[in-house]
Amino acid sequence: MSIESSSSDSTLEKILKIQTELTAAKPDVPYLLELITHRAKEITGSEGAVFELVEGDELVYRAASGTAEKQIGLRLPVKDSFSGLSLQSRTSLYCIDSEEDDRVNREACRVVGLRSMIVLPLYFDSEVLGVLKVHSSKVGFYTTNDTYILNMLSGTMAAVLHNAYRWAEREKSLQSMAYLASHDALTGIYNRSAFYDYLRKGLSRIVNDGSLLTIALFDLDGLKKINDTYGHAAGDFYLARFASRFSPLVQNQDVLARLGGDEFGLILIHKEPKKSILTLLDHIRTMVEGEIQFESTKLQIKTSMGFAFFPEDGIDPETLMAVADSRMYENKRLRKKEENL
Repeated sequence: MSIESSSSDSTLEKILKIQTELTAAKPDVPYLLELITHRAKEITGSEGAVFELVEGDELVYRAASGTAEKQIGLRLPVKDSFSGLSLQSRTSLYCIDSEEDDRVNREACRVVGLRSMIVLPLYFDSEVLGVLKVHSSKVGFYTTNDTYILNMLSGTMAAVLHNAYRWAEREKSLQSMAYLASHDALTGIYNRSAFYDYLRKGLSRIVNDGSLLTIALFDLDGLKKINDTYGHAAGDFYLARFASRFSPLVQNQDVLARLGGDEFGLILIHKEPKKSILTLLDHIRTMVEGEIQFESTKLQIKTSMGFAFFPEDGIDPETLMAVADSRMYENKRLRKKEENL
């Protein structure tokens, strides 16, 4: 199901369409969070939207759209934050200008690049689900109608999230919304928001203990061809088997995640030199590649790989990911060239 939406409908038609889409969507918490942020961004004309999940005394960006996507995995304290205030008051709040509003965490707003925002707490009965935030880099961007629209949608958003959580709890015996929001439903490993969460925390931690950090990205070659030839059931099996082969090779302190589609990410925190880590990554790729059997069909797992080292290749998540991504696609290009020789 596509996340994109038409902009030609009236406001009321858009509200009804979103409500219908949410209630008909599959009961998958990460998918629903992504859908909610996309629709909230669209219907308010925002530059970005975020779903912040309460985890202990912090709010974690577990889904994001638009300009907020680069901040996924960001953690903010509930205390003394604008979102925390909305949770405490159980009301939607509007910040006209973050540089003038003493209720907001001004430094956090500057990191995200916002000046005005609406925050909306989502509750189901007495259960706290999280906070939906839409934001703009423009002062006074929103109107009272925008707040009204989000409030109109809040009940449906909260209900479908609650029902998806309860469904997963029954089907898989999962214990928390935080688990669902941080794990990929197909493979069972961490998802994109958890990857960035751990990456930010890892970079912060190693500054003080002298450890090194390496990011490795893996892109499965040929997934589209498998989907087109054998169907999406084969493609899902291909992804799940890759993850199940990979997971036992990951140490406790390291993080493996499905970043989306056919792309996976690995975070290694280590003391070993670069040469040893490159040898390890080559070994991992050798172990996960190879033949698998789907029904009566033999499929071949192949993966392209790229990597980035902290601090050699960058000191922030965005730079490190860009370097690793560039190397991964260069590796993919070289592998295709070798296959065609």
